[in-house]
Amino acid sequence: MSNNQASSQQLNDELQFLVSCCQTTPSKENIDFIISHLNTKNLDLNALIALANQHGILPLVYKILKDLNTQRLTLNADILTELKAHYMSISQRNMLMSAELIRIMKLLEEHDIEALAFKGPTLSQMAYGDITLRQYVDLDVLTHKKDIYKIDSLLKSHGYKRLLTLTPAQEKIWIKYAHDMGLVHHTKNVHFEMHWSFLDEDYPMQVDLEDFWKETQEVNLNGHTIPTFSNENLLVYLCIHGSKHLWERIEWIKDIDLLIRENTIDWEKVIEKTNGTGFEKMVYLGFSLSTFLLNTPLPTFIQNEIHKYKQLNTISTFILESWNNPKSTFHKTSTMIKLFPGLKEKLIYLHKIIFKPSFNEYWFINLPKGLYWGYYLVRPYLLFKKYFTK
Repeated sequence: MSNNQASSQQLNDELQFLVSCCQTTPSKENIDFIISHLNTKNLDLNALIALANQHGILPLVYKILKDLNTQRLTLNADILTELKAHYMSISQRNMLMSAELIRIMKLLEEHDIEALAFKGPTLSQMAYGDITLRQYVDLDVLTHKKDIYKIDSLLKSHGYKRLLTLTPAQEKIWIKYAHDMGLVHHTKNVHFEMHWSFLDEDYPMQVDLEDFWKETQEVNLNGHTIPTFSNENLLVYLCIHGSKHLWERIEWIKDIDLLIRENTIDWEKVIEKTNGTGFEKMVYLGFSLSTFLLNTPLPTFIQNEIHKYKQLNTISTFILESWNNPKSTFHKTSTMIKLFPGLKEKLIYLHKIIFKPSFNEYWFINLPKGLYWGYYLVRPYLLFKKYFTK
């Protein structure tokens, strides 16, 4: 069974259309399906555009339809016109965001603050070769935890404000357990996130941050060099990030596909950075989905690593089905715990999401330091209210 046949059995026509539009080299089968779907009598263009936006791939949909139209495969002019308007809006937004990233990175460098940009414009350039072909809503940098207040103060002096308003007690807890902090520039409508880690302090496993700082490279962005992760570290990070969110967006899988196709990857390093970390299933799930849906070329020994984890087929099926029909929090959680390596990690994760107080509880009620234990009582109340009452 080919990947197209398999995915067509698990995805509805709208999603199959999007996946077909994401193929690097669309087959005749892909092209026939794209044209056939666009000629559907009851095609809801607005719904299709909304779905493409939801999965972060509207620029890719527009690009392939534009290319097909250039090849004299006549397409509905209204569809192209509508998609072009959305694409141009995304394109202009991306150019503004790229310029702002360059400005911020230069500002940090001038103040001797180390930072590595990732996702957003840098990933767009590295994987897509074009900052307008990937959708993103914020700018992300990895920095050292010791520098977060320095960055916070610096950006505030340039018009940014914190996304969250925290009391001193809440902020202390946030800095201790969380892994990022968001700031927003309301005039420019730019959301900036500084990360001092990739995962919360109490996540069952942790990424080796020193390795990310040790292995870096520079990306040319509009004539400016921007420091970022090595190809191998970026690939591992993207797989962990996508798996952590159960691959809610096709875009995240396309990122994997293009990063592999457009860059030299030291696969022995990828295995070295993955095996023995506890993140094996998360990383190989990303590779598995990418090669299954998008024919991503993978070395045989990477494919052999994927086959070692039999649960990946079940998890992949759940992900594709969830694109068709959103799943409950219970079903998402029961699938997510399959990605952890052992009972210890599974129990830590369950404790974190069920019992560990989050900022929902801190915002619901501000308890004095001596009554912090009370948040453990507030948490189950709010969870029950959220999932079991109207």
